[in-house]
Amino acid sequence: MSHIDEDSVDEILYLARANEASELEQFLTTLSTQILKAKDQIIAEAVDSYSQNTALHYAAANGHIDIVKLLLSASSSKPAPFINLTNASGNTPLHWASLNGHLEAVKLLIEAGGDITIFNKAGHDAVFEAEVNDKKEVVDWLLGHVEALEKSVGGGASNTEGSAGGEEEMVFKAGDTSGPMEDVTEKIGEMQTKDTQQK
Repeated sequence: MSHIDEDSVDEILYLARANEASELEQFLTTLSTQILKAKDQIIAEAVDSYSQNTALHYAAANGHIDIVKLLLSASSSKPAPFINLTNASGNTPLHWASLNGHLEAVKLLIEAGGDITIFNKAGHDAVFEAEVNDKKEVVDWLLGHVEALEKSVGGGASNTEGSAGGEEEMVFKAGDTSGPMEDVTEKIGEMQTKDTQQK
C-alpha cells in the first residue's frame, strides 16, 4: 500500500467542495486501484494539511448531499472511519452541517454513525452550533434524535424498576455545554449496567 500524495488529496477535497460527485467517484476508484488502498481509507487520509478538513467536512458544510452519500457509501463499516474526524477547530462534519442548517446532511451523518456528543475546541456540540446559527429545524431534529436515543438505551418511561432512588431524569437543553452532557457516556454505561442487573 502506498501513501496518498498531496496532489491527490487536493483533488479529492476540491471535487467534494465543488460538488462533482461523478468525478470524485471515478477519481477514488482509480486511486484505490493505483495505490492498493480501500476507498474509505483514502477518504480518511485525504485531509487538508492546514485546516484538517476532510472531503466529508466540505460536503456537509455545503449541503452537497450526493457527495455526502458517495463518501459514506465508500465504507462498509459503521461508523465510517472518517465520519467523526475533527478539523483543526475540533469540528466534525456534523458540526458543519448543523451550523449551516443542512438538515438532510445532518440526517445522513447521524444515520451513518455521526456522534452528536463531540465537542469542538470552543466547547460546542452540533446542537449548540445549530442553535446559535438559528437553524431551528436542525436543532429540533437533533433533539428529537437524542430523545429517541435516550429512550432506546435507558428503557424510556416504561422502565420503572431500578434502584431505591428510581430513575434519574436527564434533562438536556439545546446548547447547554455544562452539567450532564459531559457525563453522557458514563450515564449510558450506568443505565446499561442497571438494566443488565435487573434481568
